[in-house]
Amino acid sequence: MTPRRIAFVGPTLPAQHRPAGCFEYRPPVRHGDLFDLCLRPGDQVLIIDGVYQHFAPIRHKEILAQLARGVHVAGTASLGALRAAELDGFGMQGLGQVYGQARAGRLSADADVAVLHADDSAGARRLTQAMVCVRHALTELTEAGKLEPGQAARLEQAAARLHFTERSATGLRHEAGPDRDAMHLLLDHLERHGDIKTRDARHALDTLAARPVPAPSRTTAGAETWTSSYGREWDFEHRPLKPGSAVGARLALACLQLFATDFPDRHRAYALRLAAATTGRTGPAGSLLSAAGFAPATRPYARLARATEATAHWTADERLLARTFRLPPGRLVYQDLPAEAVAADTLDELEQRCLRLLLPPLAQALPATQRHTVLRQLWQAGSDHDYRLCALERGFRDTAEAARLAGAFDLALIARLLQAPAAAR
Repeated sequence: MTPRRIAFVGPTLPAQHRPAGCFEYRPPVRHGDLFDLCLRPGDQVLIIDGVYQHFAPIRHKEILAQLARGVHVAGTASLGALRAAELDGFGMQGLGQVYGQARAGRLSADADVAVLHADDSAGARRLTQAMVCVRHALTELTEAGKLEPGQAARLEQAAARLHFTERSATGLRHEAGPDRDAMHLLLDHLERHGDIKTRDARHALDTLAARPVPAPSRTTAGAETWTSSYGREWDFEHRPLKPGSAVGARLALACLQLFATDFPDRHRAYALRLAAATTGRTGPAGSLLSAAGFAPATRPYARLARATEATAHWTADERLLARTFRLPPGRLVYQDLPAEAVAADTLDELEQRCLRLLLPPLAQALPATQRHTVLRQLWQAGSDHDYRLCALERGFRDTAEAARLAGAFDLALIARLLQAPAAAR
């Protein structure tokens, strides 16, 4: 299979200036995008632009996860340059002058490379100037003898006083005061010669395109660093159910957890299997609990061992095990879609079931309070405590997680089905 080459780019290099060729262009990177791509060893990713204010920015461990899998990740020009400087020792490649400044410690804040820009449908057109571009242009003008050092210093101070969202041409001229003519010279230089971010981005694309994709390699340091429960959770939440699927793996599991009548039994089978693997013992739930260091349930109707409609046929120890089961180090219940959860369904069948139940585009999710009401009715939970037990025996960490994930589904439809007479269902 031919390795993929993907570049995340936005206002740093407008679409009309991007070289055609081997790279697949995507909008500025955000949290989860690398997981969503289902990258393979040998694939190559170039991060140029990324979001960090209105959306969650890409996490360092997302990049380390790809490095650990043998994906080649490089960064340049903007947020990519900063991440490359921060992860230089873990295998991420940095390219360009902005990266060099960040690597040398002269550049560290995301705000130094940030700009305000139009959305992707408008070509991600840049509306303000990045501070790193202003500084570099001032250096070029000073070295060319077109600006006095004192003028350049005043212009840099004027630009630094503005928030990155206010650093437009109009804002810069206004802030320059008596140095307005010099500021006009600066802006004209940026317009005619391009800024350093744009130059770095184009250079990185040309450089990487001219090189053969290197053989896959795994970064041991990256593999050891990224494997936290949060990294595994992010991976699961952004991984498609299958390549090209519009349904995520975590969303597919949530569909089963929420709506499959027999999911508590599936969750019990999953918990028993992994508990046996962890303790190195097989047998009833009580022996597994003992092997893990827990005292067996002494009272069948203890609060966490109490029977619900779905678990009346379980033993008290099975209820305790299923409801308290966590993966090491103790935060996650699921980090993938196990065979027990899918049961006899195929991934295609599961995908279609999810698509039928997902909230229609542009539809508003029910408020959280109404989601809880529908779930209580769906699971036949008569009290607050029973509702909590139902959530736990379905593999949710708590009722809040259940309600949060339920927000992706058409609970208004589910509520109408629950209220309809049995003959009409």
